[in-house]
Amino acid sequence: MAFRAISSIKVKVELKPVVDNMVFRLHYRYTYIIYMVSMLLCTLYDAIGNKIECMTGVDSDAFKEMVNSYCFIMGTFTVDRLHGVKVGLEVPHPGVGPQQPGESITYHTYYQWVPFVLFVQGVMFYVPHWLWKGREGGLFRQVIQDLSIRDYLGSDLKTYFSREKKFEVLSKYIYHHMDAHKKWAYSFFVCEFLNLGVAVATLFFTNWFLGGEFLTYGADVMEVIGLDPENRTDPMSYVFPRMAKCTFKSFGSSGTIQVRDVMCLIATNIINEKIYVFLWVWLVMLTTLTSAFLIYRLLTILFPFFRHFLLKTRVNHEMSRDVTVVMKMSSLSDWFLVYSLGKNMEQTVFSEFIHYFAGELSTSTDTLSMDEKEKMKL
Repeated sequence: MAFRAISSIKVKVELKPVVDNMVFRLHYRYTYIIYMVSMLLCTLYDAIGNKIECMTGVDSDAFKEMVNSYCFIMGTFTVDRLHGVKVGLEVPHPGVGPQQPGESITYHTYYQWVPFVLFVQGVMFYVPHWLWKGREGGLFRQVIQDLSIRDYLGSDLKTYFSREKKFEVLSKYIYHHMDAHKKWAYSFFVCEFLNLGVAVATLFFTNWFLGGEFLTYGADVMEVIGLDPENRTDPMSYVFPRMAKCTFKSFGSSGTIQVRDVMCLIATNIINEKIYVFLWVWLVMLTTLTSAFLIYRLLTILFPFFRHFLLKTRVNHEMSRDVTVVMKMSSLSDWFLVYSLGKNMEQTVFSEFIHYFAGELSTSTDTLSMDEKEKMKL
């Protein structure tokens, strides 16, 4: 029973008629989920203890809590000169040590903003899909009727035996609305390019957010992952330091200002560093795959013979002449609609439809004047 329920869910989710493709779904479905899960993970402070713990040298819980809150809100810092030196001999932790007058330090304040940034970036990956759904408005599901693959699963054969009537309705709709789906098709193409724009923008914004360290972050981590932990400079400790310093000023008992240079354990960075290693790998793969797919999309837009070839791959071999008839009368938007139908139909059923549609086109154009035929070709 449980297996049947899971199977029915899979059919409903994966085989419903859609226009988008796997690359498109990688953005609005998988990348969106990855960012939302990452946002939740970096807020699970109960799994790692306190998000920050500072060594104050004062035996007072209230004072320690105040210093912890202050350093988390105002940020910690590391000394740039002390990165790359021997840990345990020259410094207790990477970047942690006495600061010389005038030397550069790096403040780390972004970790408190990580959950908010991850949430916004995850939403941005969903925006192109949201725009497309608003523009598409369920048109494709109405056009394809009950001819999708999902409708041929199960024991009900009514859809199969009534397919010729649906072919007739679908053929008439496409014929009478030829070249009328330009905005529909072009909106989808724009959203595909917008997906790439969001991925690239996310890469560069994250790089800015992490102080210019993200673009090479994953590569740097992989370079040192096999080295001796005692002798390597871990790039994760530079971007997401587990130990850092914080300067806290307060009044002493006599009213003078006391400056405490405290060392803090930033437990939340233990999760952050691993989240961003995974995000770096995912974003690089996603950007590369999306760029390659958009080259394919440009080929379909620019070269009619490539569209012809792609449509032929969706039908049985004996229907090649029918594909030629359809392509002679189809614009880019018409091809995209018909090709999308082919992706969602079973190949034999789609081949039958192409044969039926080609016959309708031949019959309809035979009754047109030469001028009207030329207009249809345009």
